[in-house]
Amino acid sequence: MPEKSSEGSKDVFGDSALTVLPKSEIRSTLNVFFVFMGVLAVMAAFFAGSTLGTMYDATTILWVALAGNVILGVFGFFIASIGGYARVTTYMITRQCFGKVGSIIANLMVSAVPLVLWFAVETWFFGLVAATIFPDAWWASIPIASLWGGVLMTLASYFGYKVISPIGYITVPIWFTLAAIIFLVVLDTNGGLNALFSVVPPSTAPISAGITFTVGLYASGCVIAADIGRYGEKPWGSGLAWAIQVIVFMTLILFIAGSLMLLTGNPNVAGAMAAIGMGVGALLFAMLAQVSTNDVNLWSSYLSWVSIIGKGTRGIYTIIIGAIGTVAAYLWATAAGSSMAMFMTFGGLLGNFIPPVGAVMIADFWIFRRYIMGIKDPRQRYLYGSGTKYSLVNWPAILAMFIGGGISYYTSQINFFVPVINGILVSMVIYLGLTVPLHKGGVKYESGTWVERETGF
Repeated sequence: MPEKSSEGSKDVFGDSALTVLPKSEIRSTLNVFFVFMGVLAVMAAFFAGSTLGTMYDATTILWVALAGNVILGVFGFFIASIGGYARVTTYMITRQCFGKVGSIIANLMVSAVPLVLWFAVETWFFGLVAATIFPDAWWASIPIASLWGGVLMTLASYFGYKVISPIGYITVPIWFTLAAIIFLVVLDTNGGLNALFSVVPPSTAPISAGITFTVGLYASGCVIAADIGRYGEKPWGSGLAWAIQVIVFMTLILFIAGSLMLLTGNPNVAGAMAAIGMGVGALLFAMLAQVSTNDVNLWSSYLSWVSIIGKGTRGIYTIIIGAIGTVAAYLWATAAGSSMAMFMTFGGLLGNFIPPVGAVMIADFWIFRRYIMGIKDPRQRYLYGSGTKYSLVNWPAILAMFIGGGISYYTSQINFFVPVINGILVSMVIYLGLTVPLHKGGVKYESGTWVERETGF
């Protein structure tokens, strides 16, 4: 386990990417809640819900969405709280439980690559909405709109948390009011609740597939919840802010979108909005919500990449990652058009392979450090600063991460229990099952040493 130092480090990369967050940057629990909600207020959640509407009836959609989001809520509560106690990013946290080189592997799996792809997916959704508003305009075709939309989102993320934070106060209330209006109008014009709960899709999917898909939608956001949670004045408040927004509001959004699909038969939520007479202003606001979510994807991806490379500035990373994500969005739009097939496959893969990383983080911080190492004060479990020594690789953590992901994927193919839960439990059992006896027996299970410099790298 790392030797800890109390010496400070210099924030040379911005946004305390590789250093402990200073007290001057701490925000209220409400602020953290609105930032989380700003990420949630996005068309991807609507499109995901419409995908569930092709798989289940309304009652099943509600239970599947709730089950998946309870998993995300509980899981993210503990991870966001780690950030609140340690006051560092997810990528600094992974140094402690995976080792320096191990953290690179974990970060590539959790956000360095997935968040670039999420940026591309959200930008593709931006293009879908633009094409719905202006169906005859060449510049609003899905691929072209994805290009200039990606540029807008890159600019929004360029200025970091201080710009990201207030956007949520503007977009979130209007977004959820808009969602409620859409739901009520569609319900009123399509036969009401009786009609909704009597519609049955042509074919249904296993319950476990829907839960894993739901978890996959927010798996990256869940495991990197510490990036935002570290700003909360109360560590448990950051965890609670995460849990409430995902369990309550994500479930509502998925149910509303699934209901739109069942009642209108239109998998394109933007198209359903246009069909019921929603004005251009409402659809333009939906595009603004894409910006408020995707700038966080880009910002967190920057935090991950700087922890891997240790050079450059936020501006450089933002431009490079934004450019890659924008090109990827164009290619995705060209290949998929308006089809949701690739999106569902993407969500399923994330739901299998990302949660095991968080499982190791939780097992290490909340169980191993507390009960095996005896560090009762959570603020003392992960310390950082110049001179701090880390291992290069924590082998039990790496094994637990990969085996858990493999088990989750395999059980998703044979429909055994709930794959994402299988992966989480297996990862925690393997990690603790190896580290506890080895630690107590004085057997070395980590390799190499890496010393943190003043820059945090």
